[in-house]
Amino acid sequence: MTSIKRINFSLTIIIIFAILWLTLDMIASNTLLSKKENCYNFEKFYYDLKKNCTGRDQFKTSFPIVNIFTNKFGLRAGVNKIELNKEKNILVFGDSFTYGVGLEYEETYVGILEKKLTNYNFYNFAVGSYSPTVHYYRLTQAIKEGIKPSKIVLFLDLTDIYDEGDRWSLKEGFEKPFLKNNILFVRNNKKKSFKKRNFKISRMLASKINFNLRLIRSKLRNSFKKQNDDTKVKTSFQGQFTYTNINDLNKNFWTKEKFENGIIKIKKNVDLFNKIALEHNSEFYLVIYPWAETLEFGQKEFSWENFGKELCSNNKCKLINAIPDFIKYKDNDKNWVSDLYFPNDEHFNRLGDKLMADIVKDHLN
Repeated sequence: MTSIKRINFSLTIIIIFAILWLTLDMIASNTLLSKKENCYNFEKFYYDLKKNCTGRDQFKTSFPIVNIFTNKFGLRAGVNKIELNKEKNILVFGDSFTYGVGLEYEETYVGILEKKLTNYNFYNFAVGSYSPTVHYYRLTQAIKEGIKPSKIVLFLDLTDIYDEGDRWSLKEGFEKPFLKNNILFVRNNKKKSFKKRNFKISRMLASKINFNLRLIRSKLRNSFKKQNDDTKVKTSFQGQFTYTNINDLNKNFWTKEKFENGIIKIKKNVDLFNKIALEHNSEFYLVIYPWAETLEFGQKEFSWENFGKELCSNNKCKLINAIPDFIKYKDNDKNWVSDLYFPNDEHFNRLGDKLMADIVKDHLN
């Protein structure tokens, strides 16, 4: 066989294999994998998770696709959905960090805590971009459903100030909070493109390869760094307020009024959480933690730690401050960014969540 014939034969084999692969991928995408749905339920100005849902989720294109399971309450749970039959309940509230984007449930800090604190039922009410106004609503609804809290754990995120100041609102006389626009509803009710409906296996493989390549690149960059090199971290308009003067924040998103309104609403909701905890003889914990940019650039303009102390003053809550442990890790490991955070993102990775779980577990015990 001549070299040209060999090349043509090889190309033919590759084309046939590609056609077979794409055909099988399309069949699987519309049969077996069609049952793996999106577990979000979008209303016009509100969203939550579907009940008893099995699905997949990809937070960003740079993140891995992970499995999502929800229980009968519409809360994220493990693949085995542990039966909630113990006498004591821990109710957890938070946003995408506590929901655990990019991680299987068992790898998230809530999943790890659930595995370690076996005397408690865990109810994880966290959903991405929720904030204290929504958390309080979910808490009151849980109590109406007969879920009595033994411990209430509120994970306060840096983005909560913006979300309280400019995303979530309440109308007088209404319990249920609402978003200030219906962009999420419109976006998620669009008909899926041909590509989105098909080639799910190929997209999952591409996502996993892309994610692992990012990790390798990040580790290689870190391996060639010197100890005193500047660490490049992702900055964000939501998290810059700790090290940037309020007047210099991105004016496309921030005004002084929005910032102050966010602070006021957080304080109000922490007081409401405290009130419910007292009514039900529950322990109320407030957890604060750092983004990578908090560790890198500090808190010279607004101390997140002092804010946490202020919120828990007069015994309103028990403060769990995770920041010192993260600072200690940063001071002892030049690869701290890639160790603890997803590449070019503020969210904790598997090791970051494990560190969070270890810190919180010691306090809850």
